[in-house]
Amino acid sequence: MAVVDIYLRRPPTFSILVVTVMPRIVDPRLPATLRALREQAGLSLRDLAKRAYSSRSHLHDIEQGRKSPPPDLMVRLDEALGAGGHLAGMVRDDPAGLSGDEQQRLRAAITQPRRIDAGTIGSLAAVLAHQRRLEDVVGSVAVVRPVLAQLSAIEQLVNGARHDKHWSRLVDVAGQWAQFGGWLAATTGDHATGRSWYVRAMEWSTEAGNPHLTATVLSMRGHLAWVRGETAAMVELSRAAVWQPASPGVHALATQQEARGLAILGDAEGTDRQLDRAEELALRAADARDREPDWLYFYDPTFFSMQRGLAQQYLRRFDRAADLLTDGLDQLSGDVRRSDWIGWYVCQLASTHVAAGDRDVAASWIAEAREIADSTGAKRLAGEVAQVEQEIDC
Repeated sequence: MAVVDIYLRRPPTFSILVVTVMPRIVDPRLPATLRALREQAGLSLRDLAKRAYSSRSHLHDIEQGRKSPPPDLMVRLDEALGAGGHLAGMVRDDPAGLSGDEQQRLRAAITQPRRIDAGTIGSLAAVLAHQRRLEDVVGSVAVVRPVLAQLSAIEQLVNGARHDKHWSRLVDVAGQWAQFGGWLAATTGDHATGRSWYVRAMEWSTEAGNPHLTATVLSMRGHLAWVRGETAAMVELSRAAVWQPASPGVHALATQQEARGLAILGDAEGTDRQLDRAEELALRAADARDREPDWLYFYDPTFFSMQRGLAQQYLRRFDRAADLLTDGLDQLSGDVRRSDWIGWYVCQLASTHVAAGDRDVAASWIAEAREIADSTGAKRLAGEVAQVEQEIDC
C-alpha cells in the first residue's frame, strides 16, 4: 500500500495539514492473518500489545485495516506470536517513492497552500504516476484508502491556491487525481463515491481546459455504467467522450467501450464497425505515443486484444474471444498479471471456456483468478470467481 499519512492539527485560528510521504505496500490479508494468529495464541489485544511494545488501540486499528503498520512493529509481532517472519513479510517499504526534496515540496505545498511552485506540482504528478503503477501491481483495494485521503488534502490545496499563478497546472493534476480516485472507489464497489469523484474530475478538467481528461472521465463514467448494468448509458457516455477534441488514444478507449456496449445489446454489425474504428485510432496513437496523456500508459495492443475479446464473448463468438483474451494475458508482465483488474480478465476467460464447453480448461483459469482475488483482497473479483466456479460445477 502506498501511503501518504495525513495528520490534521487544529490550532485555534487555522488548520495545518502535515503530510509525510511513506510509500509502503501492505498485503490486504494482513488484518485477518494477524487476528487469526493472535486468537490462535490465546492472547487478547492488550496482552499482545504488551509483548510487542505497542498499544491496544493501535493493534485494533491494524486488525480492522484502518492503519498501515510500520515494518519494525511487524517484526515485534512476529516474535511475540512465533510467526517466523510471516507477518513482517506482509509489509514492506516501496523503494520507488519520492526523494527527500520532493517530500519537502509536498509538505510546503500543504502547509502554505498559497505558495505553489512548478516543482511542487511536478512532485504531485510524480506521486500520482507512482500510485497508478502501484495499483497495477498490488491491486485497487490496497491503494484506494490512501489515494482518497490524499484527494481530500489536494482538494484543500486547490481551494487555497485558487489565485496562484500556477493554479491552472495544479487543478489539472488535481483533476487527474480525482479521476484515479473515482476509478479506485468504483472498482472496489463504492459506486457513489466513484461517481462523486468523477464529477469533481470533470469540473477540474473543464477549469484546466484539458479535453483529454474530460473525455477520459466521460469514458470512465461509461465504464461505471457498464459495471452497474446500465448498457444504454454506457454507450452514450462513450460516444460523448469521442465528441471531445481529445487524442486518438483517448478516443480509441472510448470507441472500444462503445463497441462492447453494442455487443451486449446484440448489435454485431455495430460492434465490428466500432472495433475496427478503435483499432485504427489505437494505431494512430501508437505512431504518436509522446502526444498521448500520461495516464494512458496502459493502453497498448495487449489491452486492446483483451477488450476485443470481451466484445467477442458478448457476441457468443467463444473461440475468438478465448484466443484474444489468452493472447493479451500471455503478453503481460508478471507483476501486472497478478493485479486485481487483470484477474477480472482471467475470470472472463474462464467463463468463456465454460460457455464453449471446455470445463477442464476453465477450471485452470479460474484457479488463477481465485489466487489473485485472495492475494489482493478484491471482493468484487472474488464474487465473480465464485459465480464462474458454480458454472463449472454445474
